[in-house]
Amino acid sequence: MLGFFKRLFASFLILFLINTFSSTAFPETPDAFSSLKAKSKKAADGKIVPIQVHGDAVEYFQEEQKAVGTGHVSVEYEDVTLKADKITVFMATKEAIAEGNVTLTQKGSEFKGERVDYNFGTKVGNVSHMNAFIEPHFYGKAQRVERISTSHYRTVNSYITTCCGDSPFYRVQAQEIDIYPDDRVVAKNALLLIKGVPVLWVPYLVFYFIDFDRFPVQLIPGKNSQWGFFLLSKWRYNLVNTPALQSKGNVLLDYREKRGFGGGVENFYRGDKIGHGAIRAYYADDEQPPTEDNDSDRYRAQWRHQSKLTKSTTLTAEFNKLSDSAVIKDFFFREEYERDVFPDNYVSIITAKPEYTLSILDRERLNDFFTVVERSPEIHFDTYNRKFVDTPFYLRQEVLASNLNQEFADSDRTLNAVRLDTNTTLSYAGHLGAVSVVPHVGTRQTYYSKDLASQRDVVRGTFDGGVDISTRFYKTYDVYINAFGLDYNQIRHIFTPSASYNYRPNPTVARTTLPQFDAIDAIDKRHFIRFNFENKLQTKHHTGSGKLESRELARVIPFFDADLHTGRLENVGIDVELRPYSWMGIEADVAYNTRLDKVETANADFFITKGDFRIGLGQRYVLESSSQTTLELRWKINEEWEVKFYERYEFETDNSEEFEATVSKLFEDCYYIDFTYNHRETYGDTFYFAFRLKAFPQTSFGLRQSYNRPKAAPQQGV
Repeated sequence: MLGFFKRLFASFLILFLINTFSSTAFPETPDAFSSLKAKSKKAADGKIVPIQVHGDAVEYFQEEQKAVGTGHVSVEYEDVTLKADKITVFMATKEAIAEGNVTLTQKGSEFKGERVDYNFGTKVGNVSHMNAFIEPHFYGKAQRVERISTSHYRTVNSYITTCCGDSPFYRVQAQEIDIYPDDRVVAKNALLLIKGVPVLWVPYLVFYFIDFDRFPVQLIPGKNSQWGFFLLSKWRYNLVNTPALQSKGNVLLDYREKRGFGGGVENFYRGDKIGHGAIRAYYADDEQPPTEDNDSDRYRAQWRHQSKLTKSTTLTAEFNKLSDSAVIKDFFFREEYERDVFPDNYVSIITAKPEYTLSILDRERLNDFFTVVERSPEIHFDTYNRKFVDTPFYLRQEVLASNLNQEFADSDRTLNAVRLDTNTTLSYAGHLGAVSVVPHVGTRQTYYSKDLASQRDVVRGTFDGGVDISTRFYKTYDVYINAFGLDYNQIRHIFTPSASYNYRPNPTVARTTLPQFDAIDAIDKRHFIRFNFENKLQTKHHTGSGKLESRELARVIPFFDADLHTGRLENVGIDVELRPYSWMGIEADVAYNTRLDKVETANADFFITKGDFRIGLGQRYVLESSSQTTLELRWKINEEWEVKFYERYEFETDNSEEFEATVSKLFEDCYYIDFTYNHRETYGDTFYFAFRLKAFPQTSFGLRQSYNRPKAAPQQGV
């Protein structure tokens, strides 16, 4: 009922102000149509806010000190409109009565009823048979309204719901409900009724309007082979909700038949001064712990944070403490494990300016069951390409200082060294007509405090030279296609060929004698020419307003390297993106191994998103490893029914790795019930139900599988 009481008070305040003016402002005899305009007191900015009253007849009765408007009466004030068959205002008692087909609207919210009594002196109103719609999705009824302040209203003997109609599927009922316009609704000692039957008592329930995406309580019942019968729940809370600081989250209470009880909390915060981040903690007394340790106490704790220290400096941090290597996999497989197998622990400070970037990284191992290269710390300074004095030459310098310590999983073995790496490149930006020619030369010097045998410190030197050549051609064809849903108005072909020559002799120290922490340590000789041929097709299509707008139809990039050491072609492939329609796309990339004379990797994706229909089809191929097809189909059949199918099939083993089907049904135009069946080859079968209100369509559980179309850039060497 958020906007109702705010608008109700504003509307009756208008009527009260009307009575403060001279009686000459009111016509003493009714006309066929009367319109009255008065002026309120000055607004805070000094402007006069007009009050408008319209009706078939507007009368003022001097002796009774009352004003009466009849016949399609409306009172307008700022963004508030009050309409009724009859509106009466009593001057002495400050009481107002709106009768017959009463409608109050403000900011899209609407309230209807037969009668409203309001006293401007006591700030108390009585609402008779009032039905309210409050943005974004609330409906409600109330018998009594109290105005506590300009930003606080209280309803007595009322209820709220997101289901329309006189007999909603559910409602939250309370003796008192506090309304804070444009902020929240608070119900204390609230009773949740489903079909009129009390099912749950909640001592304190809050609905925040700025975060209106899911219901405060979410339950997911189901069954699978790993957990048995399970019930997952998230209970939403809001600690702080101000423009400068928000802190909200969920309390997790879970039961798994085979694993026991688990619980935790997740908090998400954002503030103007502190930045934003997330804190998660979870504990489970596992009745079937991993066999390697048989410890039933399983837990995870996480903190992720990012904030601006200055306008150009950003702090990012993440900490993860786990009881064992499988705890996230066992309890949060879909939500986290599939996206991030290795939880990191680091603090990073990055200063990015137009002239340079300076970063400081500290990465530590907190969980001894993972292999981690600790960087404590690592400092990186990069100047970008900048003009060298007043010449056409450009200079780039990079310095990387690292204290490296590699800790191996479940082992006392370590590998450590201090490394100082400097990389300097000088380039020249030149042109030969329409051809861009950029020669470059560089040197890299890397100091190691110890070699692989830990016998001595070493300095490895390398030399890098080369030249980049590119040009650009284009031609516009007068091709117009307006058939089969296509809207092409001329087609422009842009061709950008480029070649890059790179030469690096053998480093002064062989990589086999150096400790291997990352790609810098694996640097070796190279001598090749890289060719890249980018083709783009563009057109213009009509927007909804009829204007012509540019759109890319296709992007095709074949590429290959010619290795001048071996005389072979290397890194051969093609990258393709097609958009024949704005709602259809095709993406593909292929990498060919010339040494094996076989395709090494291939990915292809076809996707359509049109209206209530969506399909995604992807193929992933890795030589002698995997050939996998993924299909997802979503179809909203009508307003009540929606289906989704997901399939991931592995042709190498001739098995369905995963299959999932979800059927969603809308009941009473109020709530959805989703039934999902999932089969995963290594996990078994899972059945679960999700209950979603139409007004709260989102669910915070990441149990569903979905099709992702990864777009991996072609690998073109280090």
